[in-house]
Amino acid sequence: MKIRVAELIVILELCVVLVHFTNGEVSLTGRSEALYAVNKGSYCNVTGVWRSDQGSLLHLHAVGSILKGFYMTTVESSPGAAGFHGQAGLTGFVSEGAQSTVAFSVLWEKGSCTSWVGQCFAMPNGERVLKTHWMLRSVAKNPAENWMSTRFGEDNFTFVPVS
Repeated sequence: MKIRVAELIVILELCVVLVHFTNGEVSLTGRSEALYAVNKGSYCNVTGVWRSDQGSLLHLHAVGSILKGFYMTTVESSPGAAGFHGQAGLTGFVSEGAQSTVAFSVLWEKGSCTSWVGQCFAMPNGERVLKTHWMLRSVAKNPAENWMSTRFGEDNFTFVPVS
């Protein structure tokens, strides 16, 4: 499993490097701009607290292109699968630019890991949304169970303003 995690980290790092080579300018098609109602003049700061559609909490702090924080899940494949508290530290990257791209990963207490890649969008109404896709790798007990150890999905996060 250690090789797979290392390979995933390299892929995420390459994604971030690619974004930096394009100076953080991520171009959307006209259809995507209409779909997400992107306000090109807004800045989407990823630092802060985010809530997923399922109620999970994402705490991000960006320093330059480095992301740190923690993730508290409300979704588990079985009770306790994410560990005793359902919380894990995270590390990742964020691009520069008005509509930043992100890549971050967590290593859960019981050995599984999840990585997200996505983009932050500043909406015309001032709301910020983080559209992501994730990949979860669970620990397989043996090679025969390898086929069922990786899941994919998407999470949409909304920024939680602090009063």
